[in-house]
Amino acid sequence: MTFNDYYEYFKKDLVLLNDDALIVRFNQSVELRAFSVARQGHLSALRASLDERNIDYSAVGDAQTMRYDRKVWLVGKVVLRK
Repeated sequence: MTFNDYYEYFKKDLVLLNDDALIVRFNQSVELRAFSVARQGHLSALRASLDERNIDYSAVGDAQTMRYDRKVWLVGKVVLRK
């Protein structure tokens, strides 16, 4: 599968989740050291899902980078680092 295939696969999966479950998925990615085209597709789909839901994730990332070194929690529509 290609990056786009994985991206679309994970987007379809993430759209079914509520905001809290989306944050659980984010936290499952914290401190993982493996990297592959599948993970790249997943993380890109996760960021896109946060953007589409207007969730402010500026505490952990921006349009270019995302930090997965610490777990987060969601307060309203704002992601905060633990």
